Parts: sequence; C-alpha cells; structure tokens
Amino acid sequence: MAEDDVLRQTRQYYIEKLKEKASEIRPLVARITTLDQDLGDGTDFMGIIIGEGMGDTTGNSPAVSSLTGSGPRPKLRPDEFTGKTYFQSAKSYLERVKHAVEIDEILDALKRGGSPVGGKTPKKTLYISLVRSKEFAPIPGQKNYVGLRSWYPNLKSEKKASEKKHKK
Repeated sequence: MAEDDVLRQTRQYYIEKLKEKASEIRPLVARITTLDQDLGDGTDFMGIIIGEGMGDTTGNSPAVSSLTGSGPRPKLRPDEFTGKTYFQSAKSYLERVKHAVEIDEILDALKRGGSPVGGKTPKKTLYISLVRSKEFAPIPGQKNYVGLRSWYPNLKSEKKASEKKHKK
C-alpha cells in the first residue's frame, strides 16, 4: 500500500471521528446560534474548537456555517443606522456579513439598527428599492436574496440585458 493511501485512510478515520463529535454538538451549536441571533451577537465556534484567538474573528467561517446552516448575524448597536438611508444601511450590513442574504434579514437588521422600513409592505418596499438601484443585485434562482452588485462582476444588469434585446 502506498504511503498516500495510508495517509488517506488515516485522514478518513479522523474525519469520521469528527463527524461523530459534530453530531453530538450540533444541538448545542444550534441553541447558541439562536441565542446569538436574539442578542445580535456572533459566537466564534472555530475559535472555541481550535483554541481562543485562532478562529475567524468575524464568526463567519465556512466551518461554522456548515455546522449551523448559516453564519451568525453581526452585532448591531441600536443606533447603528439612525439617520442613514435604507441604501446606506443595507449596504453597510451586507459589507459586514460579506455575502448575499434574504431581504427579511436586511429588514430585521435595519430595524435592530434604528432604521426601520415603514409602509404597508416594508419587505416588498425595501426589496424593490434595493434591486432597482445599481448597487444591489437580486440573486438568480434565490427568491428574495440580495447581494452587492460589486461582488458579481459577471452578473449582467437587467437593464443591460433588455437593452441588448432591443438593439437586435
């Protein structure tokens, strides 16, 4: 047996051990994540597992996301977005989480940060306002998800796509 095969088998053995332990702690991770969301905090699970100070300080590591299903929300001050427009607040929030999120999460973040969206249908109002702007992009195939357009340089805007159709 080649040395690589022995290393692969050994690695697989430890992966299986890790999976066993992960299934034991998954309920704890879920409970902590729920509490973090209620508090607006984020727990650095990798820092806890690896040792303090060695994990992702943002709490948004892929390993945490795979354990919980999503990364923790960033902690927001009650006045974080006070006096800012919806666009400024939403952009600031997305820059902190560093990935596209569902419009409900942005709506909640604006509320927690002191810039609640009013109107008869706040969710619809915010979504339409953001995706009509040049700075935000709806995520194709993901209903109600929005990201920053700058993250997707190859994503064609709907305006450009419709202009090309009309030129033909």
